[in-house]
Amino acid sequence: MGKAAQRRNEDRITQATDAQLAEARQMLEVQRERLDEQKQAYRQFEFENPFSGMENPFEDITVNQETARFQMEQAAQQRANLMAGLQGAAGSSGIAGLAQALANQGTVQARQASASIAQQEAQNQKMAAQGQLQVDQLRRQGEAAVQAAEFGRESTLYAAELGELAGARGMLSGALGNQMAGLGAISQMTAARIGMAGDVLGAVAGEASKAAFSDRKLKKNIKLMSKSPSGLPIYAFEYIDTKFGKGFYQGVMSDEVPHAAVIKRSDGYDMVDYSMIDVEFKKLK
Repeated sequence: MGKAAQRRNEDRITQATDAQLAEARQMLEVQRERLDEQKQAYRQFEFENPFSGMENPFEDITVNQETARFQMEQAAQQRANLMAGLQGAAGSSGIAGLAQALANQGTVQARQASASIAQQEAQNQKMAAQGQLQVDQLRRQGEAAVQAAEFGRESTLYAAELGELAGARGMLSGALGNQMAGLGAISQMTAARIGMAGDVLGAVAGEASKAAFSDRKLKKNIKLMSKSPSGLPIYAFEYIDTKFGKGFYQGVMSDEVPHAAVIKRSDGYDMVDYSMIDVEFKKLK
């Protein structure tokens, strides 16, 4: 791969990772705005105790005194009728005794009526107390339900905030990881490019290897100088790209030497192993 192609790949990697990071940040911002709206609506929702205004249905219950009054009036009428019927037959002394007996009977009946009223009042008080107990229990249950709802709301909001934070970190971490991977790929390309340059310099200097770039496509100002003992043409030439070397060099063309001496590179250019031919590769000036 040539230098220009590597540069294009590096630019594409950088643009792709930058675009992904920008998209992740934009999506995160949109999600935060939506979440803020939902949380605000959730915060403003009011929980109410459905039993807060409940009243005791037995609080104002009254005693039914109509039955007691009717019983007393009926008893009084019976005593009056009895007195009228017996007045002529019993005489004055008998009437007095009978009146006393009837009076005693009236007292007993009055006490019975009072006892009936007291019994109703006691029952009413019992029912009122039970009703108040039920009301208090329902109110406490409602208050507990409201507290539980408030606690649930706080827990939900807290969990939502934690989820948002985790999601944000995950998105940014992924985007940054891709960016780092892209930078790593660029570094590898740079290292490969540096390695290729090192190969070129080593070939030109004739130190690390006897191979040199001898592809005709890389050369200019080509002039035939002579031929080697085996008949290989020897040329003087310059490299088109100065990264392969500056000045004039002596060497051969890769398409004119035995295939065994030609090294095919992945970038498409040929090198020649001068240790396998009878021509010396050297710099002329």
